Amino acid sequence: MCGLSKTRQKVPRKLRTRCPLIPTALFYFISLLLHRRRLRYCCWLLLLGSGNITNVRCCVRRCCPLRTTMARCLLLLSTIAVACTCFTSPSHHWRSRRKCTTTDSFVCSASVQKDDATATSHLSQLHSRFQNYRTQPFHAPNIERVFLLSDLHCDYSENREWLSNLTTTDEVNNCSAEKTMILIAGDVSHDLQILRWTFQTLKQTFAEVAFVPGNHELWLDKAADEGDQCADSIDKIERIIRICVEEDIHIGPVKVGSLWIVPLLSWHHISFDSEPPICSESWGGIPTASRTVRIGADYRKTVWPHPMTPLDDSVAQFMDTLNDVILDFDNIDEWDKDATILTFSHFLPRVELLPEKRYLSLPSLPACSGSTFLESRLRELNKKVSRKTVGDRPIQHLHAFGHSHLAYDLTIEDVRYVHAPLAYPREWEQRRRSLEIGTMAGDQSHRRFPVSIWEKNNNFPSEWLGGWWSKYYTIMQREPHRTKELAPWVARRFKQRSSGSGKVEDFDHVKMEMKHKLQHPSHWSAKGTWYAEKETMKEKKQNAS
Repeated sequence: MCGLSKTRQKVPRKLRTRCPLIPTALFYFISLLLHRRRLRYCCWLLLLGSGNITNVRCCVRRCCPLRTTMARCLLLLSTIAVACTCFTSPSHHWRSRRKCTTTDSFVCSASVQKDDATATSHLSQLHSRFQNYRTQPFHAPNIERVFLLSDLHCDYSENREWLSNLTTTDEVNNCSAEKTMILIAGDVSHDLQILRWTFQTLKQTFAEVAFVPGNHELWLDKAADEGDQCADSIDKIERIIRICVEEDIHIGPVKVGSLWIVPLLSWHHISFDSEPPICSESWGGIPTASRTVRIGADYRKTVWPHPMTPLDDSVAQFMDTLNDVILDFDNIDEWDKDATILTFSHFLPRVELLPEKRYLSLPSLPACSGSTFLESRLRELNKKVSRKTVGDRPIQHLHAFGHSHLAYDLTIEDVRYVHAPLAYPREWEQRRRSLEIGTMAGDQSHRRFPVSIWEKNNNFPSEWLGGWWSKYYTIMQREPHRTKELAPWVARRFKQRSSGSGKVEDFDHVKMEMKHKLQHPSHWSAKGTWYAEKETMKEKKQNAS
């Protein structure tokens, strides 16, 4: 120790000042405690900089009598970093993952049972917070038309301007504003002030507004939520519901004639992705499903109380059970024989409502897109009504969703799924064709209007509304087992491994095959829908005339 201290005294003061090892390590441990990845990366960049490496190596050789090399020093720092990252995991403490030995198995099992009981009681307390917001069915007999819109993203000034100029007139929509209703399927804004402004603007245009929150609403942004005092995302949900009550926005069942409108809360979970991943031996650089969830904004900007974590199904299950607390299904005893159901949520209920992984810019995106709990609830509601045929197929249940920013109109197992997003302004410039559906179409934003999905005399739309990918899967078979291929626009983002058998799909050939099958409806996919055939025949007649 004495020799080491003498050696340290010989180190020039200027060199000790320039050495970034101590302050960088301090900032790194602060980043671990605060769970800030960007600060952690900046610390590593500071350490690995060319000038800093020289300073660190020089300082180590002068201060340490063992003359440790730079490689060993970096190895030691990496080991400490990995150990600290494991011990300060944001979701699970390392002590909870300790294996039980034979001697303390009884104590460990008792501790686990105590933790489970505590977690159950805590969830019950969270549920009890929403008992005051339990809603009775609302009757709106004057409504003659229901519109749909999702993913408004009013944080963008272009979308706020579009919403401000939105008007409902007899000339445009053949229906007065007092007889219209709109469904908003989430992702309005994480800023509660913008959310309230959106509700007030919609109430000036439509007589009734129904809303279900998305993932953006549950983000905790210090700049936006200053003064709101939201400790976690559960507080944010309660605050959003309170705003809906104050602004007369429906969060519960609404009865419009023979139509039941039911908003459903949901959240995404990793096990929703039931299709095989892209082969890692063929393509490199594609993050895994769990990695996609960790790097996503929902993981970084939401806070969930123990024992819930977005890394498993706990959050999605809690949000699903919250429907039983808020929605008064017990008092809904008016299910008519001719009743139809219109449910809507933000997240996807089925993985088939997304393109296959080889067509997605991020192939692991389905891991944070939908909920299987949501699909199970849809099937339970679907049993409450009798079959009603429209055309030659039974269509008595329509479910509207959001989140994917891909227009859809597809029927799967007697439930019609529709997605009509407003999306980001840049997306309309980059890929307008994948967003267009019904009246939400055109290169000029002022000509777009929310999609009409129900009318008093005609019920659900009798014709196919649109959506490029829903048209694709109406004609083509879904082949998720093709995990070694990527579409051209996806292959540019990742590295093709020479050792694997990965290849780029010839999408021009796919378009030609799709065009050929379009002329022969008998060769369509088994999920081909009758209303898509009607639309195709109409296009043929227009081309012939």
